[in-house]
Amino acid sequence: MKKNVSIAVAATAVATLAGAENAHADQVTDAQSNNVVVTPSNEVANQETLNQAKETQKQAEQNKADADLQVKSAEQDVKSSQDATKQAQDQLSKNNVDAKQKQAELDAANQAEQNAKDAINNQADNLAQAQKDAAKQDDVVVQKQTQTDAAQKQADETKTANKQAQTEKQANDAKADAAQKNQNQAQTELDNVKKAPSIDAAQKQVTQNQKQVDDATKIAQQKDAANKSAQQDLADKKAKQTDLLAKQKDAKAKLDKTPKQLVEKNPNKVTRATPTDKAGDAKNAQLIGSDAELPLTLKEPKELATGVEKRSGDYANWYFVDKNRDKSAKLQVKNGRMDINQQRELAQYSLTLINAYRKQNGLPPLIMTEKTWQAIMDAQLTLRDSDDKYVDQHSRTKANPTDLFRSGTAQNIGFGNAQTMLEAKVEIANYLTAMAYKDLDSANGHHDALLMPVEKGHIIVVVPVVDYVGSKGAHGQWNYVTDFIDYADMDLTGDPVSPEEAAKSVGMDQMIPEVVDTNDDNDTITRDSPAYAQAQAEYDQLTTELNAANTAVTEAQATATKTQTEATQANADLAQAQTQLDESKAALQSAIDADNLTSAQIKALQEKLAAATAENQQAQADKAASDARAATTEANDVAAQQELAQSRSELAEAKAKQSALHARVAELSSTKELNDRLVQAQAAIAEAEKAQIHATAAVEQAHANLTQAQSALKAAQTKLAEAKHNQAAAKDALDAAKQAVKDAQAKVDQDRLNKDGGLEITSPDEDKANPQVPNESRPDAKQDGQVELPSEDTDNISTNGTHVESETPNTTEKHVGVQTPTDVTTPKTSDKDITSKKVPTPSTQMTKSEKQLPNTGSSQTGLLTILGSLLFASVSGLWFRKRQ
Repeated sequence: MKKNVSIAVAATAVATLAGAENAHADQVTDAQSNNVVVTPSNEVANQETLNQAKETQKQAEQNKADADLQVKSAEQDVKSSQDATKQAQDQLSKNNVDAKQKQAELDAANQAEQNAKDAINNQADNLAQAQKDAAKQDDVVVQKQTQTDAAQKQADETKTANKQAQTEKQANDAKADAAQKNQNQAQTELDNVKKAPSIDAAQKQVTQNQKQVDDATKIAQQKDAANKSAQQDLADKKAKQTDLLAKQKDAKAKLDKTPKQLVEKNPNKVTRATPTDKAGDAKNAQLIGSDAELPLTLKEPKELATGVEKRSGDYANWYFVDKNRDKSAKLQVKNGRMDINQQRELAQYSLTLINAYRKQNGLPPLIMTEKTWQAIMDAQLTLRDSDDKYVDQHSRTKANPTDLFRSGTAQNIGFGNAQTMLEAKVEIANYLTAMAYKDLDSANGHHDALLMPVEKGHIIVVVPVVDYVGSKGAHGQWNYVTDFIDYADMDLTGDPVSPEEAAKSVGMDQMIPEVVDTNDDNDTITRDSPAYAQAQAEYDQLTTELNAANTAVTEAQATATKTQTEATQANADLAQAQTQLDESKAALQSAIDADNLTSAQIKALQEKLAAATAENQQAQADKAASDARAATTEANDVAAQQELAQSRSELAEAKAKQSALHARVAELSSTKELNDRLVQAQAAIAEAEKAQIHATAAVEQAHANLTQAQSALKAAQTKLAEAKHNQAAAKDALDAAKQAVKDAQAKVDQDRLNKDGGLEITSPDEDKANPQVPNESRPDAKQDGQVELPSEDTDNISTNGTHVESETPNTTEKHVGVQTPTDVTTPKTSDKDITSKKVPTPSTQMTKSEKQLPNTGSSQTGLLTILGSLLFASVSGLWFRKRQ
């Protein structure tokens, strides 16, 4: 069954801010232009004054530039003079240092000459004394040589005696050591015989040691048994550990081969419906049985995209409801209106589709807030309920729940006969698809409303509303009305507001959200594999058992180690006890053997000890005597060597002094060297006197150069001060010239204002005023300087059999199939309605803040006279400085 959906659209034009500013200006205007009389003579005089002032300003600017150049040049001269003065000061300091150095060199040369003369005068006396000193020193050298020879002989003799004494000492030391050893040995043998233990004591010790061996044997047997048991337990637990480790390895291999998860077909997958390729093709449609199958985006039907179906003509459906599966709520009407909760749910669905379509086209989303949606919906439904003329027609309400200026609105209308919420949503999806892709009969008016651009500083609010018209509707019992309202970031008086204030005024703290897609659209699902879980459990169980076995092995290893240590220690104790028993038995045997010794043996040992003792005593005495002799000869040898070294040192010192004295005698015997020194000193004096004269002259020249540089610096500083004075005068003249131009320009602007009845703003620094923006820059402006606000007349248009409702203003612009009328809410400052009345434009009014200038040229003439005097003074000063 083919189902037609009739759609109507009306887009209201956006009023420009210029219009709002014109209307606002009408509220604050207090024009005085009607009280001014402009005469041609005054206008010409004021213009001439302005021209003269500009010429004067140009000359002043040139003079200022010349003065700036003079200052710059003077500053460079001062810098050069400062550098020259610094250089002269540095040179003077250097020359003073050089002069002092040359004087010091001259003084040194004079002193050298005097020293040479003194040396010549004293040479004879010095020679005689040097010869006496040399003869005396010769005798000293002979004496020291004799002493050294004697010391050498004594040292050789003491060295030989010391060597013989040391040899004798070593021999006596060896004899004494051997004798001492013989005595010690004899004493030991005798002591051993005397200290032989008794047989009873030895027997008692054997009995005690035997008991220790018996006790140690018993303990060792116990420790060995415990160790054997521990070692067997360790071996058993290690075998179990090895078995569990192999089983765990097999379980791990089985776990690794078992898939962890299974991928199966998703039984809960829900696919959202897409439009049929051909309009009205319910047979091949994906029937919609729940909200989960509703489309959340607008898609272009295939035959529209390929051109098989035209974008004009009757609308049809692309989405269809499965009534057998439709379990959604029935649409509720209370007091002639749809239930508010159902209204909100349908509005959210409309918002979702509209913003999805805008996103596809690269546009930002529109917003829907509780504040604007509730207020404008109530106003729309109240207006539409008030008169049946709004059934299936556009309704215009000027309701504005915000404090913002409403720049413009657009409105789309669709129709339907839904009985359930699901059917209503499908109707919304169908008529929005038609508006987006099959809107040529309406000149794409619906399409353009959906894609309304959001200008910078604007907020566009969308208000979807469902109006119940019942049997009164020609196209269905529901009118789906969608308002698009553009708010500018200015208040109702036209003053700008901040983005935060604008957002708060619209109510963006309580946004109505879009529909959230919670569908599971996956083809498959993944779940855990039971076989993997079983394999994991087996592996985990074996891991637990293996961990326990590892712990048991560790504990058994510790026990086995302990028992092994204790068994080893017990056997070591047994061995030690056995050794002690063997030793006590040997001691018992020694006691028995010692008891058998005769007294004759003891006597023989005593005699042997006495002989060894006497021999040792003699050897020790001989050793002491040789030690004393060796110490004496060694001391004598050291003393002799020291005396020899002293004699050699004194001899060498005497010979060195002897050589020096003979050299002095030879030196004093010749006068040539002294005469050469005198000649050299006199030549040095001559050179030093010349250098000192040159250094003195350089210091005087440096003084003169410094004085000259200081004079030049003072002159340059004076010139710089005069140049800066001229620069300041030129600047004052230029400032006065600029003020004169500004005042003259204001006169000319006032003349134009009084003549034209408009207001122009002119920059005093430009040759002509900035061009004002005329009303003609807006295509809908009147040519007589006034703007007429649009009326609310409407036309009904029927195109190609599709019912299209449009509100059309009385403008010269016409579209095919759709009109975009203007819906302007004009800011007001009073209670008067200024709709459809003549509003003065900025070119025909003047604000209260503007002050009219007097229409006379006398003040300009006087000002130019003063300005000319200042300029003449500036030029004269510059000329005078240049002449200097």
